[in-house]
Amino acid sequence: MKFIWIVIILIAIGYLGGKLVFSKEKLPKIIRDFFLTGWEFILVGVALGPIGLDFISATRLEQLNPFIALGLGWTGLIFGTQLRRDDLLKVDPAIISLTLFQAAFVGSALFALFFTVLSFHPWFAWSEVITASCVIAAAGAVSSPTALSLMASEIHVTMKSAARTLMIVSTLDVAPILLVIGFLFCFFPATEFGVFSPWHGVLYTFYSIVMALALALMFRFFGREKLSYEEDLTVFIGFLIFVAGIAFYLGLSPLFLSLLTGIVLGNILKPDDRVFTMMYATEKPFYVIMLLLTGILISETSLPAFIAAIVIVAVRLWLKVFSVNKAVKYLGIQNIATKEAGLGLTAQGALSIAIGLNYTLVYPGKEAQVAFTIIIIATVINEIIAPFLIRRSLGRETG
Repeated sequence: MKFIWIVIILIAIGYLGGKLVFSKEKLPKIIRDFFLTGWEFILVGVALGPIGLDFISATRLEQLNPFIALGLGWTGLIFGTQLRRDDLLKVDPAIISLTLFQAAFVGSALFALFFTVLSFHPWFAWSEVITASCVIAAAGAVSSPTALSLMASEIHVTMKSAARTLMIVSTLDVAPILLVIGFLFCFFPATEFGVFSPWHGVLYTFYSIVMALALALMFRFFGREKLSYEEDLTVFIGFLIFVAGIAFYLGLSPLFLSLLTGIVLGNILKPDDRVFTMMYATEKPFYVIMLLLTGILISETSLPAFIAAIVIVAVRLWLKVFSVNKAVKYLGIQNIATKEAGLGLTAQGALSIAIGLNYTLVYPGKEAQVAFTIIIIATVINEIIAPFLIRRSLGRETG
């Protein structure tokens, strides 16, 4: 298929899918819950890709890199702009501690598990074991507030406060996880075949911070005040491509650089700047396009990948419940009374998918494809079971 038709198909499905992805109120409850967060668009991507109908063949996959970079730039930027200093100061320090503890606990445990398993794999060098394990762990540690938000009307009145706390946790745990990914890409650079390089790590971390500041200031003083909404949107999309393109060219994490840029923008732009409106207006189409790309890029599956994904799902659920329960007791957070509150963090959302895409974009190779496949299968399973587990833990009064 010619590249121009690939572009047209992706944009068309992204536009139409953006109108439908979270609009399932009229569907029967069981079907609505099953497809709550739109993961079905991954299946559409699989159908279009090499292991499906092969409309987009394996030889064409590299042509999708600009779309992947654009999606990653948008993801990092939108999460980064949420980390405004004024908003963070309003959050209870205990909730921030809960966020950091559960993310670190789940991520560390998953890293230890997969580092141990992959260490026995004959294909992987030590550096590849570390990067693959870290990426899988980061994707597993992240949570998404989307499912909680979409099920707000079904949460028991006595659990509303707990649900709000968990939504804050699942929003804030993005930052430490993406920072870990960013440092990983700096210290285990793809340009050095993933081998640990302390000097490269320090230098490129510094470059990332300087570039984020420079890019944010450039956008701030671009003179957008005189532009129409459509012109400003064009500038914004071009800016996303520019940020992600720089990261891709240097072998950095596009997610990391765009996150840092988003943090700076979120704190130097006025709260009513229309760029925030544009980001949320384009959220659904970008989300659907990312899901499509994810499905298209799955070039192979295997029984071991499914087994590994199921193990991640089971272990991750236990780790989430255990870490939230222990942290709540230690920190004295009064509004989370149920022992199963951690089930509210089941959904992984767009960020876990973006972490997998980020890895395959920067680190081409067998280990990246294996890790990507495991991450996507685990994410889909978690998105399917999340509504049912949220209803179980927060949908009624529990003790």
